[in-house]
Amino acid sequence: MEFRYSPRRHRLAMVLAVLVGAALLTFYTVVFDEAWWKVLLRFGMIGGCVALTTNWQLRHQPRLPLRLTDETLHLSGPKGTTLSIDWVNVASAQVRGRLDPRLVVVTLDPQQTRPPMRAGQWSTPGRGPYELVVRLTWMEPRTDALRRELTRRLPATGQRPERQ
Repeated sequence: MEFRYSPRRHRLAMVLAVLVGAALLTFYTVVFDEAWWKVLLRFGMIGGCVALTTNWQLRHQPRLPLRLTDETLHLSGPKGTTLSIDWVNVASAQVRGRLDPRLVVVTLDPQQTRPPMRAGQWSTPGRGPYELVVRLTWMEPRTDALRRELTRRLPATGQRPERQ
């Protein structure tokens, strides 16, 4: 099963964001009696800085499309690279978040992936050196389908690790 980026969902989200932004801009200018262009400049600069920082942080992460076969999880990386992880080598794979969904994958042995992973190669600051995070925003089919497929492919141990 292949999960890919949906430009239609992305465009719809951007149109919605512009409409909500215009409503907030109008509200702010009326309530605080400030020129609309001054408000737009101030908050536009803040939004632009946040967007650039986020883009810089995520440029080395795996991204869509992601493909699940019976034997392997295939992730697309930066510059057209592909990372393949056999299901027997996946320690955990979880979909986290609702507004900004992410697939978080941890491997048992990073050297058994194809190609072998180096520490920090696919991870972002603040994460483990071999933890993979794939942003699933604007994905088709939706995250519920990915959760079902992960449940079907990953063995459910039902046991919690013991604390020492």
